[in-house]
Amino acid sequence: MWKAAFALDGSPPAVLAEAEASLLQGGTTAYGVLTKMARVGGRDQVVAAAGPVPFCMGAPQFRSMSPMRSNGPRLPGKAAELAGRLLMKDEALRRKAQTSEDPFDRALALLSTARLPEAQAQALAAMRKESDPELRLWASAIATCFTRSAEKRGDPSLDAMRIEEKHLAELAEDVREPLRCVEPAELAPTLVDELEKGMATAGGWSSSNERFELEAKRANGEEVSLSPACALAAYDALVARGTYLDSLVLPLATSLQKDWALRRAAGERAGRDLKHYPELRRNHTAAKLVNAGHTVPVKVTWKEDRGILNRDELEAALRQGNPDARAALDRVLFCRSKIGENEMSLLGYQGTKQAAETAYGIAQRCPDSAAAATAALVRLKDPRASKFLPKALENWGFDQEALRRALLDAYTPKLGQQLRELEAKGNDKARDMVALLKDAGVMKP
Repeated sequence: MWKAAFALDGSPPAVLAEAEASLLQGGTTAYGVLTKMARVGGRDQVVAAAGPVPFCMGAPQFRSMSPMRSNGPRLPGKAAELAGRLLMKDEALRRKAQTSEDPFDRALALLSTARLPEAQAQALAAMRKESDPELRLWASAIATCFTRSAEKRGDPSLDAMRIEEKHLAELAEDVREPLRCVEPAELAPTLVDELEKGMATAGGWSSSNERFELEAKRANGEEVSLSPACALAAYDALVARGTYLDSLVLPLATSLQKDWALRRAAGERAGRDLKHYPELRRNHTAAKLVNAGHTVPVKVTWKEDRGILNRDELEAALRQGNPDARAALDRVLFCRSKIGENEMSLLGYQGTKQAAETAYGIAQRCPDSAAAATAALVRLKDPRASKFLPKALENWGFDQEALRRALLDAYTPKLGQQLRELEAKGNDKARDMVALLKDAGVMKP
């Protein structure tokens, strides 16, 4: 069965058809294999079994589930779809899944009836004692879809489905959050539970006049607006459970303008809990907090070679009084890193003292432009070129071509001697340059 299941993705049509036929005849064994594979994509993958539900695609609850059909991993999605088809054709297996202890199976059993109208009333009735909060919300949304579809086709089971729809709506209401939380006392525990389990997400904020709100999105697609006080209360509740959701406090700490006491409280919490935030973003998060006026228990670092992309980090380091950051700022302001050959080498063509001083300053302060600036000094026959030549040879890349041209055009015996000495010390770049100059007849053999 496993071989057939793995053949569902990327197999030729004939092999795929044979694999599907084998699995659809495989009963309980095939179902077990398919659901194990489907679980890799998460419980949301079960919507792959449902297919389009007439008249319901516009419902926000259904929209929140539907994108998983295209965004989930291909093989788990295909496994979920085939498991749903297996439940469609095997009533005994479907009823067994409806009573499973695993919410995954119960969700799949419900959604597998999306294209099986005659089984929908029974499938909804099977959800009457559902204990899983997310499945209660799903079941209520699907019940509305099934009932609307039944109305359109004049289904004889319509009255029974309306009864189930009402009952499931009541079950969903027990776990449904208010759509807006203004005072911390209004923060229902269910939203905190969902945030802790990853069923709900917090991200994004809006501000207008006196109002600042964070957005939380529940598994059923509903959006809950949180006031800054509610967001902070939710954060504290999650921290008490060992969960650190920085998206609840960072907007408050960095963007809240009206309530500075709350802004400071959010910043204190974020600084305190920094070590619990995702490592890849931790340094940038620390930088944002410092730049917003908060104190963090770490020194912000930056990567100078990223230039303007590390602006927040460099500013934070400056705010923290890092002396190295001041030197880096001087280089960032004065130097301009770029891809391709650096125009600085063209200073050599100006032939002026000012051009020579500019090239010298660049060679001193901008390591990434050493080759281009040295090329300008060589072309200007400035003796200070020898000071930077070793570093310029290490600055391998597009600017080496400008350095080659300058040495060919403005070669001096003194530079030749320096290159020979570097070659004798094992410098490969100097050896290549000496060979070039000899081949061109510029340097004597």
